[in-house]
Amino acid sequence: MNVSEVVCHLSDQIRLALGLKPALYVGNKLQERFLKYLILRGMPAPKGRVETITEIKQGNGGTKPTEFYTDKNTLIELIKKFNENLKENEIINHPAFGPLNKQQWGRIIYAHLNHHLKQFGR
Repeated sequence: MNVSEVVCHLSDQIRLALGLKPALYVGNKLQERFLKYLILRGMPAPKGRVETITEIKQGNGGTKPTEFYTDKNTLIELIKKFNENLKENEIINHPAFGPLNKQQWGRIIYAHLNHHLKQFGR
């Protein structure tokens, strides 16, 4: 993915967390229990081993880039919206890890943002 596609891809993940973008459940009990536990404890996802879900995959079901600065501002606004609007005890289903609260979603979003920013030297 290029930087514009990554910005849209990251925005789509936050849309999932806010319930603004529906996604089919593709997980299983192993992912819900074991992998979710490891990721929430800070283990990075193994490179090349995690398949992106269709709903946020660029070139498939993800939001297509428009203009970079517009897409970047959308990402920033979605981050703010996540922080301001999602209640602490609210549960939103993750397509691979099942039910997550705000803190858990926040950890996964952070790890995902960090993963992609490292790809571009940030």
